[in-house]
Amino acid sequence: MASGFLVCVAPDAHIDHLAAHPGLVHDYLDGAAVPAPAPPWWPTEPPPMLDSWGINHRNTELYHWILNGGPEPVSDAGAIFQSWHAPDHPAAFVKLDGYNERFALRATQVPALAARVHKVDLDAVMRAFVDWCKANGKTWEDIDRYACEPFVDEFAALGQRLDEAIRDGHGIIW
Repeated sequence: MASGFLVCVAPDAHIDHLAAHPGLVHDYLDGAAVPAPAPPWWPTEPPPMLDSWGINHRNTELYHWILNGGPEPVSDAGAIFQSWHAPDHPAAFVKLDGYNERFALRATQVPALAARVHKVDLDAVMRAFVDWCKANGKTWEDIDRYACEPFVDEFAALGQRLDEAIRDGHGIIW
């Protein structure tokens, strides 16, 4: 399992190539050389990534709750975090490796995810965080705006990356 959640913007042609060649996604994200013939666009260094957030494989359910308002699995672009804790649930993401670590959305799917991400605000985070804690038997009484603001900031950064993908007509890899 990948240890951290990172997102990069990529053209659909790159996503399609990586989907057709499972296992190459890790080399792509590292900017590592691959056996010839490599496509002419193959990166020689890691692509710019959004990687400075607190999400990891242990808390993707919480991020799913925040984005989608609850624990129910989704099959649309909102499945971005669900891909790590329920990768076999039918969803719109593209699996890029055999280990259920790396996934993608094509350019046509990014606007729907961006719309959902841009709706995440402090109230939505607090509501989802408290509900998630209650459902998981965790203490929730001390959750306040200061505990939730970092989540809002993370979703804002993701929203900026998604807006970049939309502007460029690209998809995303995570």
